[in-house]
Amino acid sequence: MDRSEWLNRLEALHVRRRGGEALSEGDQAWYRQARGALLSSAVDIQARMADVDGPRRSSIRVARPVQVLLEAPGWHEPTMTLDLSTGGFAAALEVPPPVDEWIKATLLLPGGPLTATVSVVSRRVNHGLARLAFAFSEPTEALTRRVEDAMVDGLLEQLVFWEDVLQKIEG
Repeated sequence: MDRSEWLNRLEALHVRRRGGEALSEGDQAWYRQARGALLSSAVDIQARMADVDGPRRSSIRVARPVQVLLEAPGWHEPTMTLDLSTGGFAAALEVPPPVDEWIKATLLLPGGPLTATVSVVSRRVNHGLARLAFAFSEPTEALTRRVEDAMVDGLLEQLVFWEDVLQKIEG
């Protein structure tokens, strides 16, 4: 199977699965293997591009804007994620949370809102805007699956775009 066929099959199965359609055992097995290969390859590529002295990522971060509502006692902030991973997300905020305690995050993912508890794991301020990285407190299997679906959406959008570019260049 060439690159275009593989990508088209993965995208078609992903769309069918996300739409709630039951896949055959063969399609489900192929999809799980291909999805795992896509995510694993993306982690490897990001690891090669990252700081070699820093900790190795076990999960890819996808530049994926997702609406999120952050809430703590006496504070709430609607914003967009800058990136997303199964471990958490980053967001830019004008008004950071008043506490470093647990924060309720409601991510508006395809298929409905996903609520999780997060904590701030890093904070950088630049020109009055704070970039905060949030970690999920206890990522459940359901949370991980939903976030991975959104990540695969983002990766497939990028891959399909670049596949179209490559086809035009090669053609």
